[in-house]
Amino acid sequence: MNAVAAGAAVLLLFVIAFTAAATGMFTSSGGDTTCVLAAPAIIRSGAVTELDEEQRANAALIIQTALQLGLPARAAVIALATALQESGLRNLPHGHLDSLGLFQQRPSQGWGTPEQILDPTYAARSFYKRLVAVRGWEQLPLTKAAQAVQRSATPSAYARWEALAQQVVDTFTGSCVPVIPGEQVAAVIAYAYAQLGKPYRWGAEGPAAFDCSGLTMRAFQAAGITIPRVAADQWRHGPRIPAGQEQPGDLAFFRMEQDGPGHVGIVIGNGQMIHAPNSREVVKIAPYERTDLIGFTRPIGYEDR
Repeated sequence: MNAVAAGAAVLLLFVIAFTAAATGMFTSSGGDTTCVLAAPAIIRSGAVTELDEEQRANAALIIQTALQLGLPARAAVIALATALQESGLRNLPHGHLDSLGLFQQRPSQGWGTPEQILDPTYAARSFYKRLVAVRGWEQLPLTKAAQAVQRSATPSAYARWEALAQQVVDTFTGSCVPVIPGEQVAAVIAYAYAQLGKPYRWGAEGPAAFDCSGLTMRAFQAAGITIPRVAADQWRHGPRIPAGQEQPGDLAFFRMEQDGPGHVGIVIGNGQMIHAPNSREVVKIAPYERTDLIGFTRPIGYEDR
């Protein structure tokens, strides 16, 4: 199988999985109850059944591209909301002036040739390339992040699509992402709660199993925040918080080893944390006041607590 065929096959499986998830979840009455940040307006029956097969395929491709680039879920939310506003999630061969494609990118503005722009994968990668070049894009409101890339005459229009874009990304990735900056803590904790009961496996990063730092990394990634992979590096990553001043969403570290702490959990309040303990146990809630407690950090990105 050549590379083009292989890529098409992967995308087909992605679309099938996406459609199956949409069928099971988008028509439910309660929506994703673990996604505490989801706006009430989108947790309702048939929230996104308005998306047809073409739109779902384009949404799947945009999300797949973000995953392939190693970007957090927030990037896909921004991209989907932008495409919904610009083209209705359709690969249009026309638009205002020389605008084309999913994001209505313009050859005259340096986005590429018409043929390139009408390649949805190229268009999505181009969007993400410019997005990640925006300083602090992860913490910007969606309208500002999208406008920094698109330079639209009506930047506020992107806001109307944020809730729908979030629901689509949440459904496929199984994660919760913040609707607006300042709610990252809730997104981190919501993701961690959703993993309760899953088995521990060394080196695992989900979705079926986790080790301790795989769980913490994925929880912060679900909130659009990137932290290192292993506990020792996570300990060195964020500012230290004195004992007694820890807050929900902080990281608690344990068992100092030669290179740094050997274990980490997510503080959820009242002296409790969510963590993936060891191969004999599952992801669970437990007290963090233990004899091997080293200290706490607050990962970068919590300016708006």
